[in-house]
Amino acid sequence: MLTKSSDVPVLVVGAGPAGLIMALSLAKNGVHCRIIDKGQTFHTGSRGFGIQPRTFELFQSLGMLDDFVGVVQPLPMMRAYKLPGGVEPVRTWRLYPPSPSWPDRPFAEQKILSQAKLEAIFRKHLAEHNIEVELGTELIGIEHDEDGATATLLVSKADGIAAKETVRCEYLIGADGARGVSRKLMGMTFEGQTRDADGMVWADVTISNLSTEYWHVWGQPGKFSIMARPLSPTGNTFVVGITCQNYDAVGLANESSFKEFMSTETGRGDLEFGEFAWLSYFKPNMRVVNQFSEGRVFLVGDSAHVHSPTGGQGMNCSIADSFNLAWKLVLAHKGLASPALLPSYSAERLPVITQMLAATNELYTHTVARKTTVLAEDAAPDGSQDADDDTKTGWFRWRNGALGLFGVNYRYSPIVFDARPSEAGQDEEDMHARAYEGYIGNVRAGDRAPEAPGLFCASSTDTEVKETSIFDLLSPSRHTVLVFAADTSARQELVLEALQKYPEDFVQGFLITRQTPSGTQFRKAIVDQGGHAFRSYGYSTESDKLEIAVVRPDGVIGAMVSTIDGLHAYFRKVMSL
Repeated sequence: MLTKSSDVPVLVVGAGPAGLIMALSLAKNGVHCRIIDKGQTFHTGSRGFGIQPRTFELFQSLGMLDDFVGVVQPLPMMRAYKLPGGVEPVRTWRLYPPSPSWPDRPFAEQKILSQAKLEAIFRKHLAEHNIEVELGTELIGIEHDEDGATATLLVSKADGIAAKETVRCEYLIGADGARGVSRKLMGMTFEGQTRDADGMVWADVTISNLSTEYWHVWGQPGKFSIMARPLSPTGNTFVVGITCQNYDAVGLANESSFKEFMSTETGRGDLEFGEFAWLSYFKPNMRVVNQFSEGRVFLVGDSAHVHSPTGGQGMNCSIADSFNLAWKLVLAHKGLASPALLPSYSAERLPVITQMLAATNELYTHTVARKTTVLAEDAAPDGSQDADDDTKTGWFRWRNGALGLFGVNYRYSPIVFDARPSEAGQDEEDMHARAYEGYIGNVRAGDRAPEAPGLFCASSTDTEVKETSIFDLLSPSRHTVLVFAADTSARQELVLEALQKYPEDFVQGFLITRQTPSGTQFRKAIVDQGGHAFRSYGYSTESDKLEIAVVRPDGVIGAMVSTIDGLHAYFRKVMSL
């Protein structure tokens, strides 16, 4: 067995969504990394297929949004059937209530795309930075100290010969999932519960004689639910999930048993099954580590938290983990991070995930335990029920407004700074309880940075005027300082001078004003004639007061201040200069 050693700034273990987004975010910031995966081939199958609105904002920030246009699909209407028989519809409804887009929230609805296709998009963008996933490479050991980590890898060659490799890295990212070894090698706890009495089987399979117009549902309360969603409006491939309560579905993880169970329990003996592209068994787990990092080893995604697929949160929260951590690693690698910056990853994400697990656990219970059929005589003459009364109809609808992830916030974070008085009666425990659901009202430091369209960008040296938006200004590589002032004056020049203290590769500034400015030295002056940006950030369009909002590279408001001293106070929390 051959042995070799190598060095790299960051080693990413696992090439799922969390690992790929981590590697891509680092690459876009000029930080070299390696990304390994023990699998010999890339994953297939739908698996985590729901993309939440907030996640599309992150894709836009990373320059990938166009890759998803025309590829993602809307959620089809749900349709459930009376049992026995399995063909008489008893309810047709939307899983999520309709949600219009708003100027500050341009992406309003969940879309669906198989995880295999999503990962292929990520890998394509990663390849543009000359980084490829190293398949057949398994992590088998970790030693870490205050300066970094030493990983022992087992690399399987095409000829069957395995070679050990030792990699020294500044930071090691465990993104190898719930069954991965990074968490276990670090001895981190995985607290929560396993639904031992339940089991789930998921498959991508072609089925004839089943409409692709609906997401089909059959079920018996407290026993099982079967859900079949078309992979696309055309073709005949479906993503089928069988969830059994008080019955372990492990025996259904083979094609013949799967087909027999579905045909028998739905009463649809006419269904004709074709090729299975993917078939997998899951035991419902709801678990989270007690900390997301130890030293220079960090866990992201399912390595740190795992739960049922109900609610479509897992993949999205995994991506958000990596996006939260990546910019902090960049500053640390460049020697610019404050002592509090890297520990803030666990401090910020753990309360969010804890609350998210509670929400998805409740959704899972409702999905498998609540009544999933109604008697025909209970229905209205047209076969429908009140779409807004789940308690009468027995139908579940995912009503939790937090699922879109707009409310995720870090108001309690040690590295955010809001100079305004805190909201009355809120302590850290209260803020942790709202880390996932969020707040109603004006944004504060720690909240998602809202979008604002209809802005115009005028260079101080060019008469050309271009339409833009807040999201167009933000960068995954830089803090973006937005200086709001209804009019223009010399005060903005003082803020500009203050920003010169910070590396221009990591901090950029814009003046947001209601009037077209003259003589400003800002790289770009942004005219907000419609007042969208002022309103989105909670500032008066009439006041002559200077206000400053600092947006972090992960699209979170890091600071809301009104003085240069406040600006410096924030940057002292995240940078060491």
